[in-house]
Amino acid sequence: MAPPTLSFSQTNGYWFLRINTRLLNADLFPNPQADLGSPAGRKRFQSAHQEWQGKGYVFEDAAVLALNAGDLFSIDRFPTLIDQRANQDPMRSQAGPRPPPFPSLTNPRPGVYPIVDNLKDLRSLLEAGAKIIQLRIKTESTALRGVVLQAVELAKAYPQSQCFINDYWQLAIEAGAYGVHLGQEDLLTADLDAIARAGLRLGVSSHCFWEVVRAHTVQPSYIACGPLFPTRAKVMPWIAQGIENLHYWVNLLPYPIVGIGGVNTENLNAIHAAGAGAASIIQAIVGALDPGDAYRALQRQWDQNESNEVSRQGSSTRTIAKPTLSRV
Repeated sequence: MAPPTLSFSQTNGYWFLRINTRLLNADLFPNPQADLGSPAGRKRFQSAHQEWQGKGYVFEDAAVLALNAGDLFSIDRFPTLIDQRANQDPMRSQAGPRPPPFPSLTNPRPGVYPIVDNLKDLRSLLEAGAKIIQLRIKTESTALRGVVLQAVELAKAYPQSQCFINDYWQLAIEAGAYGVHLGQEDLLTADLDAIARAGLRLGVSSHCFWEVVRAHTVQPSYIACGPLFPTRAKVMPWIAQGIENLHYWVNLLPYPIVGIGGVNTENLNAIHAAGAGAASIIQAIVGALDPGDAYRALQRQWDQNESNEVSRQGSSTRTIAKPTLSRV
């Protein structure tokens, strides 16, 4: 395995950092105040990069943190990130005009966000009043297109719903879906311009600093942050972030934040108190005897907190997100 590398480059007089590792092959375009163009600025970056690694952050996250231009609590001081494999124009990330953001959520604080993998559960939860929901089908089949088309048509009958299709952005565009949710790997291959032209909302998953700045670069409709707690939904290398990391992402990012991973009735209040706009829940809903009843109970719990503004506290401490991936 080749060792990770960093190199300084410039285009049209604009300096950026190229990073190549097992996890990330990308160009990081810093805020001009990071002063990457001077020898002294590059030396400061190298020193800071080593310092952040010493604090437990992986090589990639340490590079993002070291490029921050003096304020770890302002997303505008972080670099933008264009993956070298992505279907994006690198010039979009430079100091000139940025592409317009994706449309905002109709309801930015919908609360409980169920994820389902079939039309039966989708219908049940729409009937139960779901304000946001996602269809996530991980196994492709000849029936996939028909299922997505039916799901979108079904959701249109429930005006309060914000129905996202996971992964299958081409089908989401064809069906006229409300939105599409993409993981980080899907961001590398999806035609984001086509999604934007179709008027779809975009949700993006994130787990760490470099994924957050990549998500921010495309200016989505919401960003999902996690896993907050240990989860059985999928096997992942990520360390559970906990509520303090969620506080940080909510305060840092100018989008609705969805808390994901291990969410249940015991920790739902804390997620709300951190300022998240929604909490993604799978097993506690679809694993229940009656998913509709389970959803309604969880949504009532969220709404009770929502009616009490004191419960949405935000963070009183100035602490950045802790490492979420082991360096081992």
